[in-house]
Amino acid sequence: MNCKELTEGAKGLKAGIADRAIWFHLLVAAAEKQNADIEKLCDDAIFPFGVNLYKDRTCETPSDFVHMMLENDWGREVFDQHIIEDGEDYAEAHFYACPLVEAWKNYGLSDERIRYLCDLASKGDFGRASNFPNIEISFPTKVAYGDECCALVVKKK
Repeated sequence: MNCKELTEGAKGLKAGIADRAIWFHLLVAAAEKQNADIEKLCDDAIFPFGVNLYKDRTCETPSDFVHMMLENDWGREVFDQHIIEDGEDYAEAHFYACPLVEAWKNYGLSDERIRYLCDLASKGDFGRASNFPNIEISFPTKVAYGDECCALVVKKK
């Protein structure tokens, strides 16, 4: 959806995310070879990473959370993020690009592997949301699954 040229800062962020995507794939692959419990590994590493990102933040409503997720200008550019609905009980944002998915595709990973890695990586987003007992998040559509966008849906509990 985003056809304009990225700013220099956004290009740097995108390159960093792409590098992270590949080392994440390689780390998961190495852990699989060692018969590690990948779900537990990611629950114990990626989820707390997300928790830590927002541990000192305040969020009472779905609107608050969506705005936190889209507060970084370069991130909005790189993920082509747009707020679709912005309410106190329900908010939704769409991310039309994913540099992780793009990097995994360029690396030659299968669609199935990309979906798996996406689900593992999104544990960080659920970690972020876990700081706020008044909200719950979901991703009913994901770029990694071939959808037009990742739809971040935030509902008030």
